[in-house]
Amino acid sequence: MESSEILAMARTEAEAPPGWVVLPLSRANVLASIAGWFFGIVLGFGLLAIMASAVIPHNYQYGLFPALFTTLFLGLFFFIGLGSLWALIVDTMRLVQADKHLIVITPNEFVKQEGEKVIHVPLTHVRHVTARGAKPPDRSTRSIENRPDLNAGENVLSLFAGRSLTSSGMRWRMKRMRTPTTLAFVDSRSENEVLVVDDKSHGDPFMIAALLKQYAASAQSIA
Repeated sequence: MESSEILAMARTEAEAPPGWVVLPLSRANVLASIAGWFFGIVLGFGLLAIMASAVIPHNYQYGLFPALFTTLFLGLFFFIGLGSLWALIVDTMRLVQADKHLIVITPNEFVKQEGEKVIHVPLTHVRHVTARGAKPPDRSTRSIENRPDLNAGENVLSLFAGRSLTSSGMRWRMKRMRTPTTLAFVDSRSENEVLVVDDKSHGDPFMIAALLKQYAASAQSIA
């Protein structure tokens, strides 16, 4: 079956055909990303404006090293703001064209549409499905390994500032926040890597990876 036929069936039919996995763009996840990029824009350009007004021209009157350090420092805030602005534009365009962003896994085919680009790979040629990153840990705090270990000083600090502001608490929060960032596989026809997702806009990358591995193994066992 051609990729255009697969995409048309996935879009038009009320329910996906038996055995098909249809993963449309998650508007909620993309909107959450847009909110994060907006915060990055405000943070980056806001701090840039505040710091620039405080250090220019003062820091540029005391030699090369202060001027270089100041430029790098301001450049960091500019990069945060500009990068967030670009990511916000990209995500906004994806949201506007949500109907052109779709992943379909059938018992025999993998099809992904991203804008005008369509990737179509028979599952018999899917190899090395890999979700890069750490699996999200157990969110429960009942087990000992999922609780932050505080020393005596941090116990005192936690009484006044809260447990999350101690160094152990911050490390624990960062550990719990780790999630995969990319999911890809190798197309054995060309040995090229095919990027499936690089965020959660179509759902949990580990869930998608598990489904893709299962369907690919099934197709290859029949072949």
